[in-house]
Amino acid sequence: MWLRYLVVVFLCISTKGFTAQSITAQDLLINQMSDNAYVIIDVRTKEEFNAGHLKGAINIPHDEIDQHKEVLSNFKSQEVVVYCRSGRRAGLFIDKLTSQGYKLIHLQGDMNGWQGANLPTVVK
Repeated sequence: MWLRYLVVVFLCISTKGFTAQSITAQDLLINQMSDNAYVIIDVRTKEEFNAGHLKGAINIPHDEIDQHKEVLSNFKSQEVVVYCRSGRRAGLFIDKLTSQGYKLIHLQGDMNGWQGANLPTVVK
């Protein structure tokens, strides 16, 4: 009985947070070469962003959403790709803004996956 309960709790916890669509790193790379390229938001810290980020990404740390409301409002009607290092911060960002009507797409694998696939990054 307890085992079933723990399994249900684990499944609820592990699936919480990603209500957005997702896109693979390869599909995002192809998208960025098109005329309809997605807006990309990197929700890592400024230091992480400066150490390497996706070309064209905008840095809005996940814990600074309120300070960037004006910038974010420009993208409310667009599909926006969001990533962090490993997914936790992107999930928090996605949860908060999806509930406000934003159309967000999560980058599968986040920065770890992007770098693991040896895809290009920009150092600031």
